[in-house]
Amino acid sequence: MMNAFWQKFFPTRALTLLLAIGLIDLISTAVLHAQGQIVELNPIMRPLIETSEWLFVFVKGLTLIAAWYVMYKYSKEHLPFIRKACLAGSVAYASIWVIWFIAGSMH
Repeated sequence: MMNAFWQKFFPTRALTLLLAIGLIDLISTAVLHAQGQIVELNPIMRPLIETSEWLFVFVKGLTLIAAWYVMYKYSKEHLPFIRKACLAGSVAYASIWVIWFIAGSMH
């Protein structure tokens, strides 16, 4: 029963992977910033997190929900494309996160 629920709302594991990376990024960024251990390098998100970590979490969470919704809806007609896009997005997201994390630690 739970598997059918999961498959309905997450039609490919690639979508789950992409959203998991986004959620890990959201949580780790907010926590590390709140502890003063990092500076947000993304120029779009920096003003939000500097105003409030909660504002950052809210906006970043909304972007993840919006991404999920668009891919969920589109997957009904083009699942192979969504799978490939999510895998490519996961590689890009993780790569950018690691590069920015390393670059940020050098400051």
